[in-house]
Amino acid sequence: MDVRGDAGSTQEIPGILHLDMDAFFASIEVRDDPGLQGLPVVVGGAGARGVVAAASYPARTRGIRSAMPMASARRLAPDLVVVPPRIDHYRRISDHVMGVLGDVVADIEQISVDEAFLDVRGARRLFGTPEQIADLLRRRIREELGLPSSVGGSVSRAVAKIASARAKPDGMLIVPAAGTAEFLAPLPVSVVSGIGPKAQEALARIGVRTIGQLREIPRSTLTRALGPRAPEVLALADGSDRTGLGHRARDKSLGTERTWDEDLTDPTAVRRSITQMADDVARQLRRGGFVTRTVVLKLRASDGTTITRSSTLDHPTSSGERLREQVVALWERERSAMRRVRLAGVRASNLEPAAGTPVQSELNARSAGWQDLEAAMDRALDRFGSRSLERGSTLPAAADAPQRRGSELPSSPAGEATGQPTGGGPRTRDHDGR
Repeated sequence: MDVRGDAGSTQEIPGILHLDMDAFFASIEVRDDPGLQGLPVVVGGAGARGVVAAASYPARTRGIRSAMPMASARRLAPDLVVVPPRIDHYRRISDHVMGVLGDVVADIEQISVDEAFLDVRGARRLFGTPEQIADLLRRRIREELGLPSSVGGSVSRAVAKIASARAKPDGMLIVPAAGTAEFLAPLPVSVVSGIGPKAQEALARIGVRTIGQLREIPRSTLTRALGPRAPEVLALADGSDRTGLGHRARDKSLGTERTWDEDLTDPTAVRRSITQMADDVARQLRRGGFVTRTVVLKLRASDGTTITRSSTLDHPTSSGERLREQVVALWERERSAMRRVRLAGVRASNLEPAAGTPVQSELNARSAGWQDLEAAMDRALDRFGSRSLERGSTLPAAADAPQRRGSELPSSPAGEATGQPTGGGPRTRDHDGR
C-alpha cells in the first residue's frame, strides 16, 4: 500500500474505493424513458401504503427521500411520477455493473444491489492510480449502461463510503491518507455508520457534534457515550483507521418485505406469502454466494404493532425449503396475536460465504432432492423471470386474489431504501395518484 516517490519519501496510497450508483432504480427508469428527465420521479408502491424505494435527484430537491411514505411524497410534489419497481431489470443491470468492476478489480465486496467496496491495490500496476481506476470504472458504467455513479476513496472502508456520499451526484472524491483527519473534522458525527440518533444525543450532551470534536474528548468520557465502539470511532476520527474489505460480512443480511393495501385476515394467505418470501430470500442467498444461520420473520398489524421473531439453524443453509420451515413455524406461533396483517417480511442474517462452509449434515436423500429442485428452479427463473415458476402452495385461490395487491420491496445489505424490489408487473406512470 506504500509507494516510494522520486525523492525517496514514502507516501500511503488510498487503496479502498466505494462505488455507489446514483439513485439507482430511479436513474434506470429515467434512462429508459427520457421523457422523465428533470421530473420528480420515484420508484415504489403507488397504493395508500406504498413507500418510496428510490427518488430521482429532482425529487430529492423537494425533500423526498427513500423509505418515505408515498402519501408524504405526494404532498411534497403534487406532480410526482410514481413508477412501479422492475426487479429483474434492476438485477440484470446490477450484474452488469458488478461485471464492469470485476473486469478491473479482483477484490470486490458487493454490499447491495447498487454499491460495492473495492480494494484496488492489486490493480494499480495495470490501471494506474486510485483516481485513474475510479475514473475508468465510472466512465465504463456511463458508456455501457448510461447511468451515473459516484466513487469515494481512502485508506479505510469507512472513510471511502463517507467520501462517496460527499461526491454525489455523479462525482469522485479520493481522500489522501495524510488529509483524512482534516477531511473528517468538520463533518457531523451522523455521517459515521453506527452512530444513530441515540448516540448523537449522548454525544451532543457532552458538546460533541462534529468528528473533529471527538478527538478533543477524554477517552473515558467517549466510552461512556459510545460504549465498546469508542476505540473504533476514535481511530476513524484521527485518521488511523485502516479497516479494509470483508470485516463486516457477518453483519450482512438479505431479505424482502411486503406491505398490503388491504390487510390480510386469512392466516393461509399470510402463510403463502411468507413461503414465497422465503424462496425469494433463499434465491438471493444463492445468487450472492451466501448461506445463513438465522432467519427472521417480521409482522406488522393494522394498528402498527410490529413483532420480529428469529430462528437460528444448527447448520448454515441457502435452501428455500429450510427457510420456509422456519418462518412458517414462527408464523404459527404468532398467528393468534396477528389477526390483521399489514406487512410481513423475511430476512436472512448471520451470513457466511457459501464457499468453504461445511455442508449441513442433514443433507439426506430428502434435502438433497430439494437442493437439486431449487437449482433447477433457479435456472428456470433466471431464464423466464422472477414469477414464472412458483410453488403450488403459493398460488392463491380466486377469493384471495384481491389481498395480493401491495408493494413488495426486498432489502439487501444497504441498498436503496429497503433494497431491491421483487414486485413489478406492467410498468405504468402515475402522475396524479389515481
